[in-house]
Amino acid sequence: MRHKETWKLEITADDVLRGQGADPAAVKARSPRLFQLAEEALEEGLGLAQPQVAEERFSVASVGHDRLQLKGGASLKGAGIVHHLAPTTEVSVVVCTIGPALDDRSSAVMNDDIVRGLALYGVGSAAVEALANAVCRQVESEAAERGLKTTIPLSPGMIGWAVEEGQPQIFELVDAGRIGVALKPGGVMTPLKSLSMMIGLGKNVADQGRTCDYCAMKETCRHRDRG
Repeated sequence: MRHKETWKLEITADDVLRGQGADPAAVKARSPRLFQLAEEALEEGLGLAQPQVAEERFSVASVGHDRLQLKGGASLKGAGIVHHLAPTTEVSVVVCTIGPALDDRSSAVMNDDIVRGLALYGVGSAAVEALANAVCRQVESEAAERGLKTTIPLSPGMIGWAVEEGQPQIFELVDAGRIGVALKPGGVMTPLKSLSMMIGLGKNVADQGRTCDYCAMKETCRHRDRG
């Protein structure tokens, strides 16, 4: 992926409300003040976001039943992830973060004003999702220039690829420390507003479907049909 010094985060107040687990249409109808608060939090929060991306690209050497062997000696293990990446010829491994400042501000504000603190939390959630989407668009665009297609982004925690299994594999492949991201026991990343994923590239990959289709919460998530 081409190195970028800055990433533009495209976020709306609706995204902030979704980041809090709320329905934007319902909030607008029932509590205009909360929607206004989301707009205010967005203005403050974007100034605290520090988007950074670490990415490594690997060529696929061979594919087994539950292992994807990468050139250079590394491998990906697990039937779930191998199922999605089997047709690929390359794999993009990504860790992205918006840094700790916004989350720290949210926590501090929440001590005195929990509603505003939650709004800032929603900005952080929306911001890291927007950053991940921007990375996916760039990987997809660069792949298209080479006549390749891309898979949906695949993250630890999806069906068939548990967090405890996937996160260590990603952190073995990417030097996330250079953007200030560390992996804690249990697969939790710090800063909290960080996201890890893999994207497969190839001429014959399946580029249809949505990440939501493979989420363990797909049956109950209220946002599964968004977009």
